[in-house]
Amino acid sequence: SLIESRAHMQLFVLAKISLPFALHRSWLRALVVCCLLALPLTLAAQTDTAPPKKPAPLPTVTTTVVVHGGVRDDFAPNTIEAGSLDGLPLKESPLSVTAVTRAVLDDQGARVLTDVVKNDASVGEDYAPVGYYGSFQIRGFPIDLATAMQMNGLSIAGEQDVPLEGVERVEILKGIAGLESGIASSGGLINYVTKDPVEGLHPTIDVASDHRGTAYSALDVTRNFRARWTPAVRVNVAGESMRSYVEHADGWRGAGAGDGVLHLDANTTAFIDFDYQHKVQRSEAGYQLLGGTTIPSPVFASTMLGYQPWSKPNTFDTFNAGARLQHAFNARWTARVAGSYSHSLIDDNVIWPYGSALDGAGSSLCPDSPYYFFCPDGSYEVYDYRSPGELRINASGEALAQGHFATGKVTHDVVAGGSLFHRSVALSSSTVYTPLGVENLYEPNVIFTQDEDQAGPSALADSNRQLSAIVQERMHLPGGVALQAGGRFVRIGDYNYTSARTEWLPQYAATYAPLAALTFYANYGVLLSLGPQAPWWVDNSAVFLEPFHTRQAEVGAKFEPTQRMLVTAALFRMRQPFFYPHVIDAPDDFCAADVFYGPGDLCFETAGRETHNGAELNVQGKAARWLQLTASGTAMQATAADTGTAAYDGKQVLNVPRVHTSLFADVAVPHIAGLHVMPGWSYTGRKAATRDDLVSVDGYNLLNLGVRYEPRGEAGRVTLRLYADNVLNKRYWKDTGASYGDTFIHQGAPATMRISARYRF
Repeated sequence: SLIESRAHMQLFVLAKISLPFALHRSWLRALVVCCLLALPLTLAAQTDTAPPKKPAPLPTVTTTVVVHGGVRDDFAPNTIEAGSLDGLPLKESPLSVTAVTRAVLDDQGARVLTDVVKNDASVGEDYAPVGYYGSFQIRGFPIDLATAMQMNGLSIAGEQDVPLEGVERVEILKGIAGLESGIASSGGLINYVTKDPVEGLHPTIDVASDHRGTAYSALDVTRNFRARWTPAVRVNVAGESMRSYVEHADGWRGAGAGDGVLHLDANTTAFIDFDYQHKVQRSEAGYQLLGGTTIPSPVFASTMLGYQPWSKPNTFDTFNAGARLQHAFNARWTARVAGSYSHSLIDDNVIWPYGSALDGAGSSLCPDSPYYFFCPDGSYEVYDYRSPGELRINASGEALAQGHFATGKVTHDVVAGGSLFHRSVALSSSTVYTPLGVENLYEPNVIFTQDEDQAGPSALADSNRQLSAIVQERMHLPGGVALQAGGRFVRIGDYNYTSARTEWLPQYAATYAPLAALTFYANYGVLLSLGPQAPWWVDNSAVFLEPFHTRQAEVGAKFEPTQRMLVTAALFRMRQPFFYPHVIDAPDDFCAADVFYGPGDLCFETAGRETHNGAELNVQGKAARWLQLTASGTAMQATAADTGTAAYDGKQVLNVPRVHTSLFADVAVPHIAGLHVMPGWSYTGRKAATRDDLVSVDGYNLLNLGVRYEPRGEAGRVTLRLYADNVLNKRYWKDTGASYGDTFIHQGAPATMRISARYRF
């Protein structure tokens, strides 16, 4: 009958609709839906007194389900935050950006940023010793730690190791990023994107170790509340007892991170995030060239030069917090207000092997050698360096409105707003830097008596303020063409400069998409960066040079052969002033008569320019059903010209290899469900260790290998990982960079094997 057919249909609809509610534990809503759907059925039954007919039995249906193993689709992100004011998809962005996702971080056992940046061939270390925070270079330009590090698009103090437990991915923007960050370093920026409290995530616990005895554990918990504003919270906590490959550099840390979301109404959402880390670890120091001309050999990565058992380790207390409020006025116009606070408090203690060995009167024991290098016989002076209470604070705020409208066949995406940035640095008013005695790198360490000097209280060393107005428009023309123009009108005041400075920092770009999967792009930008500080051993010691401009032109292409894979190729040209210690015979614009000591002195100056021309290739994502990879390659010529010192002209810049490659893959093993092999390889070409390129370190290959096993595949609860870096135990020099004008070289880590297990509740 009609009533009976209607009843069967309503029962079917009832089950189909209420089941998902029940599966999501919304039992109350499921009950209400059931009652509402059952009501017309009950009324219909009351109008018909005929006895119900017995339903005919349903035929038996046999279904065969075939389950195929596959690699998780999470080596490539869908969107990026770095380099985009309006959340542009990565494929459409007219910039070169690499994102290292959570899956890669987990598979490689990454703990610090040094472990992350090895996945991008355009990034290299620039003084990143064990036990200290790392400094890096992008496209051959050292980054400014004051401005080049961000979290969720807002500035943080870069003098820290951000705990990666609360990070979903790390984005590396290569090239000028003045529109996104204001006054910043030339090469690019690094942005940490924190984890979201996604509904339905199961709590996880991780435990890990390595062959040296490191002990690590972490917990990740998400909770979604069925209350007003539907709040959601995600908490990550971790603890680690670190066993370093460098003798006496063991340490420990504890970290916590939290992320929250509030849906204030249908159009307004608030996000909050924070992390805190306490870390204690003794730091190693780098080597210097013997007499300024010879690479030390043989030396070992496990050796800590100058170790003194009475020396204190470094202590790091870091905190980062941010909040964002997003509101949609309608489908076309939205607004965002955001703010962040970051501080890094460091008790800095290093036994510092530096320069030539000294006699009792403080004179060099190798006077024919530069006093800022080790002596030719391998001897050097050991210094007690103490700088307690170093406090660096970054605070920033941003308000942006973005909209979309059309004029005929042309559509417009516009962004406008402003930002505030403040940075303060407090350092010890009288740092301890006392010579203790002479050691030789080919002989055992000598134990000296601790110096009785005490460091002075902290005092303001730098204060930087930026006020910016931001504007950007992107026009989408017919035929797949988009034109973008924007910039920052920024006013900067700095403690180390006599007057405030106002600048317009433009960025222009164009994209052309002849196919849905292919985008060509070009960009041009101008950036202002803060000038570097002169080293202590030049006539203009500790002076900050004036801010300088960097200009960039870049063209590239992005190809998306599948929805989960992106290939990016780019050609770039960047130019900025060249900074170096210059031998002078008379006073000049940088070293006036009141600081000039005599002919042959060194003065830290800017002269000429350095030009970086390069090509980049990046591949991220799922190449096949059984293969995911992240691969990167960079070829770069970075040379100086018109420096005033002929020996430096036309030479490759310090610490910049001409060729650098990186590869990491995830390969599903056939016929063994849940088993994945993870090979990795990188090649780094020869790097100059002196500005005249007469001394360099050899290039090297590194091979890595890992295995991930999930006994029941992605449906299981356990994930086991085994990963080994530098499996052939290659000995190599990883870094030949300059720090405050001094040049150091650092050895890379020997073979390291890590094992970890994750349990999902």
